[in-house]
Amino acid sequence: MARRKPSTRAKSKSASSTRSRKTRNPAKSRTTRTGSRSRSSGSRSSSKTLASQIGKAVALLVVLGLVLLIERYCSVPVEPFGPDARIVSIDGDSLRAANGNEYRIFGIDAPELKQSCKDANGKSWACGRAAKVKLTKLIKGGGVACEVRDKDRFGRYVAVCSAVGVPDLGEALVRDGYAIDLGRKFGNPYASEEVEAKADKRGIWRGTFERPADWRYANPRAD
Repeated sequence: MARRKPSTRAKSKSASSTRSRKTRNPAKSRTTRTGSRSRSSGSRSSSKTLASQIGKAVALLVVLGLVLLIERYCSVPVEPFGPDARIVSIDGDSLRAANGNEYRIFGIDAPELKQSCKDANGKSWACGRAAKVKLTKLIKGGGVACEVRDKDRFGRYVAVCSAVGVPDLGEALVRDGYAIDLGRKFGNPYASEEVEAKADKRGIWRGTFERPADWRYANPRAD
């Protein structure tokens, strides 16, 4: 009996199937590599975002640190008054040291030098001049010392000042009725002293007066 030859069609189909499997495998490999690259790219993007956020936080901390250092070590030094320093009053709430530095007493406002007030009978009196005289008497004993709080637009140091026998010049001026408390903006430092002076009709409270700020607005400085 003659032996039958294997079918050529079967061999062809088997070879085609093998080639098809070989062809599909590279595609799957490429898909896998693409997915891996995508995940890697996403990871790098997240890392960059985190690094950027950390960098911003560090920069902010550095800036805050520099601000604190500047405030602590780079502020304008104020020469302290010596025991024999010559201090004079400029008006009812300002002082001048021998070195030319001017000090505006913190938290108060006294009548201006040229300002007048009225007494209980309606008679005008030079309350601005009287306020300067009062401050001059308070510092007469010497030993003036000032703790600087700020600097105003005229270049004067805003400070809490004291003298021999007078722990707080601002408090004394308000309590005796030669200055008013500057109010909420400055924390009402001498509100109770003002109430006391008003109740006892001391100084400017013995009659009527224009608040110093209002007087300055109506009579602006030439400079």
